[in-house]
Amino acid sequence: VLLLTHHTGDAALLEANGNLSCRCAKTTRAFIPPWKYSSIEVRPVGSSCRRLEVVIKLKSLERVCVNPDTPWVKKLLQDLPNLRKKEAPH
Repeated sequence: VLLLTHHTGDAALLEANGNLSCRCAKTTRAFIPPWKYSSIEVRPVGSSCRRLEVVIKLKSLERVCVNPDTPWVKKLLQDLPNLRKKEAPH
């Protein structure tokens, strides 16, 4: 029983420590017009953060974490490959 309790404690510590490297403490569902974007960073689920994070850097240099489950963000993520093709020099 002591060993199980010890492992359970370690698992909780690892999860808490892993979540420390998530960048988004809070997210917004509010729509942000694309003309305000400077860049978009998508951080996939991984060992350091257990949730998908989408960070929009605005032209004002502010960084905004948006909720990836919001319909407009889902559409943005679907359209990203097409946006990158348009931006690539020919």
